[in-house]
Amino acid sequence: MKTTSLHYIHEQLGATFAEKHQGWNIAAQFTDAVSEHHAVRNSVGIVDLSYRSRHQLTGDDRAKFLHRIISNDIEGLSAGQGTYATLLTHRGKIIADLNIYVLEDAIIIDAAPETAENLFGELDKYIIADDVELSDLTAETGAMAVHGPKSSELVQSVLGVSDVAALPERHNCVREVDERFKHPIVCVRTDTTGEVGYMLYTAAEALASLWEALMTEGSQFNVQPIGWNALESLRIEAGIPRYGTELTDAVIPLEAELEHAIDFEKGCYIGQEIVARMKYRGHPNRLLRGIEIDDSPTFEDGCELRPGARVFNGEKEVGWLTSTTFAPTLGKQVALGYVRIAVTEAGSRVQIETSNGQVDATVVLLPFST
Repeated sequence: MKTTSLHYIHEQLGATFAEKHQGWNIAAQFTDAVSEHHAVRNSVGIVDLSYRSRHQLTGDDRAKFLHRIISNDIEGLSAGQGTYATLLTHRGKIIADLNIYVLEDAIIIDAAPETAENLFGELDKYIIADDVELSDLTAETGAMAVHGPKSSELVQSVLGVSDVAALPERHNCVREVDERFKHPIVCVRTDTTGEVGYMLYTAAEALASLWEALMTEGSQFNVQPIGWNALESLRIEAGIPRYGTELTDAVIPLEAELEHAIDFEKGCYIGQEIVARMKYRGHPNRLLRGIEIDDSPTFEDGCELRPGARVFNGEKEVGWLTSTTFAPTLGKQVALGYVRIAVTEAGSRVQIETSNGQVDATVVLLPFST
């Protein structure tokens, strides 16, 4: 299995590992997922995300090239800015969802590991006469996230940068090389847990020293290392879809409520006609929603809730679950899933298929109230 450059440090911290994201051996938890979850909600946690893919575009035509093939505006961005977008098929289905960061001399694309190989090929095939060079930086770089109410203070303390709290979502600043850090660090605002958060990117060989600095200086904030399990429950509570569960090549962005990933004024891009037709002439037949499970004796007695479980409204099948978790902040079992338009209003009552019969549940708008 593949490991990140922080694997040994995580072993020393007593992490339990699990295979995730197409063959990556990832720290699932360090203590227990619930306490790690609460650390992010109440103070600050750090998590290794080096398994995510990182691609770089350079060359004079890099912005123009990317702008014409993805769903959001790129040419309107300046260095230090960023956006969220999708790369679509000609039928408007999601090939990859993309975090895009504009630097002075490059554009960085951060994406789910499930899309890495396909994403590189899809981008590369559209480079024809453009002055663009596409590089895969995943192996030579690393990434970690810092999340929680104290994350701004911690990141500012470690990086020596005073204005990170003012960064808008997906905008970035660069911590240049000095005696303390021998490689540049790109800091990006990414609130992907429902709390203030930052992604930190640097060279793979510099990741361990950055991790140690965050852990050492974070002791004043009771920082905790965070594993995949807690990150997943935080994500689900925040109602944020991820590729491989809510987002697949069978989903159109509007079905997943990803209007913020689309610029409806920019004109043509791959899949634009389908998305525009759904927006202005029709509507999705299904939408992504949150689902809260009732406190019922049947459920407490061991009915297991699984992704893929069917959702019913009476006798009619109306959807399916994509992600499930116990939500520590809410103190209940919740799920993300797609349901048909008839039951997308908050408060709609549904029944969920389990291994031991059905359980009652309520449809809620995202994010879950925490």
